Amino acid sequence: MEASNKVILYGDPLSQPTRAVQWVLILNKIEYEFKLVSIIKGEQRGEEYAKINPLQKLPAIVYKGQAYFESHTILRFLCYEFKLNSLYSPDDIQKRVKVDEYLDFHHLGLRKYASTKFFLTFAAPHLGIPVSQEHLKEADTYLPKALHQIETVFLKDKKFIAGNEVTIADFSCYNELNELLLIKFDFAPYKVITEWMKRMEQIEGYKESNAAFLKILETGKLEK
Repeated sequence: MEASNKVILYGDPLSQPTRAVQWVLILNKIEYEFKLVSIIKGEQRGEEYAKINPLQKLPAIVYKGQAYFESHTILRFLCYEFKLNSLYSPDDIQKRVKVDEYLDFHHLGLRKYASTKFFLTFAAPHLGIPVSQEHLKEADTYLPKALHQIETVFLKDKKFIAGNEVTIADFSCYNELNELLLIKFDFAPYKVITEWMKRMEQIEGYKESNAAFLKILETGKLEK
């Protein structure tokens, strides 16, 4: 494994967690190299990538010869290693706990339903994969609850999830929600989220980290 001082990011622009990590790298001008691991081609299940991430999920990074995986772990690591204190405070325990509360909520609270809704409504039909109506119904039932919780708990009376400054929690959450734009999800009832998303889109690195996603949003096509 290459012991480079440059961050090597293994991922796919179609991966929401990959986009979150890439956005943080760009925003903080951290030198990195992007290595595409195509989800559509199933490259994350290959033997070579398994040497980087034995769980065979995206993203992963290699830095100074050490591999790291799980996006929230990667985001925390980048904050510690590169002293991105405003994104994940090493000193303010109360602020850090607020970030961790969201990160712990994220996978089963939001991602489980947002990702399922996106995949079954948009990706599966494009890729010729059968759609589970049972799983789609579950997503339709619980996604509104998740969005309500984000508005009334995590974003209540705040500009960002942990307060008035953006943190790694916001990057994780945003990239999970913006994929729903591809299925023309109606965010109109969620005014707090809508305004927060607009604020996120003004942050440096948004367009670069979401370039491939924005192209799909423009064309409506998912290339195999």
